[in-house]
Amino acid sequence: MPQRFILLVAAAFVVLGGGGVLLERAFGSTGAPAPPTTTAPRQVAPPSPADILGARRLSGAPAPAIALLDQSGHAWSLRAHRGRTTLVAFVNASCNDICPVLGAELRQVRDDLGSRAPNIVIVNTDPRATAVAPRPPALVVPQLLTGRVWFLTGSLRALTAVWTAYGVQVRLTSASAAPVHNDVLYLIDARGRLRDVVTPFANETRAGHFWLDATTEQSFATALASLAGRVNA
Repeated sequence: MPQRFILLVAAAFVVLGGGGVLLERAFGSTGAPAPPTTTAPRQVAPPSPADILGARRLSGAPAPAIALLDQSGHAWSLRAHRGRTTLVAFVNASCNDICPVLGAELRQVRDDLGSRAPNIVIVNTDPRATAVAPRPPALVVPQLLTGRVWFLTGSLRALTAVWTAYGVQVRLTSASAAPVHNDVLYLIDARGRLRDVVTPFANETRAGHFWLDATTEQSFATALASLAGRVNA
């Protein structure tokens, strides 16, 4: 038998066999075209305000007392300012910690909510700068000198009592020129009850400066305004 004929026959079987595989894939075992196997794109829900804020719902217990001095040297107490939601934050008087970022976010909350804006209370966390100042950097830098905004300070004993009650740990270290503290922010409802605790955040450079990109900062502020509005409702 000629060798050329044998090669042609072998080639024909290969083509038929490949075609059979293709047909089988196209029509399946029933002879009907197989349905496409595409997968619908997965729907990812946008993050909730609580996710963005790192917020945790609290029990609604009475908020610990705050009795300090405001930037004008007047006595300020949490009890005397019931009737409106209150945000309580903690930063250094000199605004050398998360203050520039958190202050800008609090300013946006104030601006976004307008007449429904909460009380904004910023408690000093610098044990080396406890004196009253009418224009503390903690208010000047983030432009928080107007509205229902107070920067509170007092004796080291009075400040320590507030830090302890709200779980704020303040440390002085040789590695940092500024006092170091954990970052928390509380939402207290109009009846003086603890409703939520939020975790502010920012990036820190090697030089100790705190910053956050504009998009993330705005997202945090918008979520905080939403949460404060809900508590205020």
